[in-house]
Amino acid sequence: MTLNEDLASWLDARPDWQKDAVARFCRNETLSVEDVSNIADHLIAGSYPVATNIEVADIPGSTAAGDPISLLQVSGVEGVNALTGGQALSFGAAGLTIAFGNNASGKSGYARLIREAVTSRVKAARLLGDVFSDIDTAQAARLDYQVGVNAKAWNLGEPQSTELSRIRFYDEDCGDAYVTTASEVNYRPSALTILDQLSDACEAVAAELSRRLGANQAERPQLPVLHPGTSGSTFLAGISASTSKEVISGATNLADDHDARLAKQFAEEARLKGSDPNKEKERLTSLGRDWSTVEVHARALEAVLGDDALRTLRELQQRTVQLREAARIASARTFDSEPLASVGSEAWRALWEAARKFSLVDGYHEHDFPFTRDGAVCVLCQQPLNERAADRLCRFEAFVTDMTSSDADTAAKALATWRDDLAELQTLPLTVSTAINRLQDGGEEIQVVLDWFEAGTRTATVAVAWLDGIEGVDLNVLTDSIRGRATTRAQALTTQAQEIDASTFAQTLSAMSKMVVELQDAKTLSEAKTAIETEVARLAERKKIEDVRRFAATNAVTTKRGELAETYVTAEVRDHFTRETERLELRRVTLNRTGRGRSAALEHQPGLLGSRRDAGVDEVLSEGEQTALGLAGFLTEVALDESLSSVVFDDPVSSLDAERRSKVAQRLVELASQRQVIVFTHEITFVHALNKEAKSKSVAVATRSIQRMGGARPGLVVDQLPWAARDIPERVNKLEADLAQLKRERGSLSEDDYTERTAQIAGRLSETLERAVNLHIVNELVDRGTNEVHPNMLKILPLFTQDDHDEFQAAYAKTSSWAARHDNAPEENYVAPTIDELGDEVSWLKGWHDRIKRYRN
Repeated sequence: MTLNEDLASWLDARPDWQKDAVARFCRNETLSVEDVSNIADHLIAGSYPVATNIEVADIPGSTAAGDPISLLQVSGVEGVNALTGGQALSFGAAGLTIAFGNNASGKSGYARLIREAVTSRVKAARLLGDVFSDIDTAQAARLDYQVGVNAKAWNLGEPQSTELSRIRFYDEDCGDAYVTTASEVNYRPSALTILDQLSDACEAVAAELSRRLGANQAERPQLPVLHPGTSGSTFLAGISASTSKEVISGATNLADDHDARLAKQFAEEARLKGSDPNKEKERLTSLGRDWSTVEVHARALEAVLGDDALRTLRELQQRTVQLREAARIASARTFDSEPLASVGSEAWRALWEAARKFSLVDGYHEHDFPFTRDGAVCVLCQQPLNERAADRLCRFEAFVTDMTSSDADTAAKALATWRDDLAELQTLPLTVSTAINRLQDGGEEIQVVLDWFEAGTRTATVAVAWLDGIEGVDLNVLTDSIRGRATTRAQALTTQAQEIDASTFAQTLSAMSKMVVELQDAKTLSEAKTAIETEVARLAERKKIEDVRRFAATNAVTTKRGELAETYVTAEVRDHFTRETERLELRRVTLNRTGRGRSAALEHQPGLLGSRRDAGVDEVLSEGEQTALGLAGFLTEVALDESLSSVVFDDPVSSLDAERRSKVAQRLVELASQRQVIVFTHEITFVHALNKEAKSKSVAVATRSIQRMGGARPGLVVDQLPWAARDIPERVNKLEADLAQLKRERGSLSEDDYTERTAQIAGRLSETLERAVNLHIVNELVDRGTNEVHPNMLKILPLFTQDDHDEFQAAYAKTSSWAARHDNAPEENYVAPTIDELGDEVSWLKGWHDRIKRYRN
């Protein structure tokens, strides 16, 4: 069966709309916008156009490689690895671009960014930002590229560009994958282009469905922009066609005190922003003291108004009454015959105590009370005491000092003290009210404290009234003490104050700011409830459109293309692979067909040719051979890309010996003669090999270097190679430019500055002399890149004259004496060379170099 017969047979089983489309393509017709719209209508309605089967003779035979894709530049890089922002890495429009960078210079960062946009066998799980930075910078980058003659651009974060996917990328990971796993090669015979057209038709119908989805998208209501990470933002990001109204209500309803909480948190955030760790420590310490003041007063209230305290008070009051009654009974029994009743009453006792005090202090201060000897008078009535009156006084005193009366007095005094304590608690002490005011001003939650203290003053007032015997009043126990709450808060604030520093203060401010935006977003979300309900309805309509997009899928077309490629293309691919391995001097390896890949891809994997054992190439070949084998697999794919699109290499010669590095340089330059080739490398010898090969084949070379800015931040782009990687003409140009600049600035330089500048130029001039000898004498005999001896180049030795030698030695001695390689002896009184003297040496070097490099020919 031929390829065309196989294709026609497969088309017989396709849906009618696809057969109708293929019939049009065979007649060299196209699908109009209206045709695509009608097909979309039928797909959604479930009805397909009627079509006839495709005959073998109907299938055309044409191919189209497509326009080449080339990279123009990478710019606008932000948040990618640790690359410096504001840089632009441009590439030569054709030929070879060499991007040199030392390790950790940022070279691989740019390579990874390009890998993200183009086709690569292995891609990183994610493109990292600066992992050592505390700031999470949003990633951004722009890749400008060219399709034929048309300039286009792709931005990081956008969907993968099908055009950029035609650019291929290679690095060490890709090489390993080519060796150990199956890979794909895109190559299409002419007859397979009909499937390309059918795939395009499917994509056009899918685009029409996407257009209708776009119209649906245009109806999207304006939803609020919320802060990332808040509950509202998470909810808003997660709404879908299935989100119920109940869920929406649950997410948008606010608590009654929401606005008050927001205002309070906002004020606290503003306060913290205007404070600092020391002020905050002092504030928290002060608040802790105020809570301690509250705790002390709460303890005082509990001491006299708590359950146990009031039980004791009630018992004391009862005991006092009982003792007074006992004393009264004793008085009645003892003094019934006295002229006046109520001896022993409260008023009588007060009178008696006053008489006692007068007698002991003034009347008879030298005698005990009562004084009843001859000549004594009554301290109350000032009348002489007769025997009966003296006896009455002695009996009164005996009654008062009796235990029953004494106990009654003691109980009454205790009860009076308790009443005094309760009376003081009917109002808040100034220290407590002041502390409460400060706590309120400090944003502390003290409403419960205020309510409890108010209950305490009321309870104290009731207790005083009860003690005063007001009818209808009974004691109330003060419950739900806030003393524990005050103690806990005082301890927490004190601990917080002790632990606070710049870090914890910043964390506190950050947490407060997060709380503010959380409350703000909740408010904003609540106000957007109607818009959210509208959006959910739109998403439900959108889902209906998306559910029919599967009818325009290209999966079956892609699968058939792969099957046809697997059947009819194997020999073509294997031939290319064999040629690539021979170029890199690999033996006894072949390409085995392992299956079918995506699109028109043939899936293949390298294997050992003639092996008697079951072993993979990665178990047999050396590391360098595996690297070369990976390159061969990659270059096979590149060779079959008829669009001649750009190819990007990142350090392609790792683990390769010198000879194979030279072979790789030759192969990459061959590629660069046909298409744009970009090479990222840190190998200076490889740079020289590429430059040398490119010059021999007249391939244009653009050079770039990627360096560390200020020696720290990577990613600085310079449109030329660094000094160490430059050849002789480039170094001479640099020396001439430096001398011209030195001449312009000479008038503003001190002697030390001028000496330092001339020493630097002289040092580089001396290095260039050494490089010239290496390149045009030593390397001509033994290639440093390959270690290959060139006997035929011994001819240059007789051509290198004594004058050549003497001139070199004189120039080298002179420039070395000017260079900053050692300290000049004080007695020499060293004077830096003039600009003209340096210029003369550079001019001599140009002529000397031009002369000796011709000896090679």
